[in-house]
Amino acid sequence: MGIFFVTHQPVVPEVQSTIRTALLTDPSKLGDVDQEAAHRTLSLIQATAPQFSPSRFMGAVVISAALLLGAIWCANHNLPDISKNLMNSFSGFSGIVLGLLGGEAQKFSSA
Repeated sequence: MGIFFVTHQPVVPEVQSTIRTALLTDPSKLGDVDQEAAHRTLSLIQATAPQFSPSRFMGAVVISAALLLGAIWCANHNLPDISKNLMNSFSGFSGIVLGLLGGEAQKFSSA
């Protein structure tokens, strides 16, 4: 399950539909079987390929900004312990987001 890269339609029904259509097709009516297989494979991949979700990414950016602004505000109001904890939270959260983003992008580009 991806967080920043999600499929917009269920994969299993799409695969089932593609297999069903292939089984119902009379092979003698196909011209080039390899070309038809390539076309159907490409159609299935395009229908089920995960796409980047900008709204989820923007949500993560807003949370990161809130943590950073909170840390800055606390530092300006003589709350160094809270500021330090918020800055550590900002660093950790940003690292997790970047790690997930990079990992998901690499996973789905190689699939």
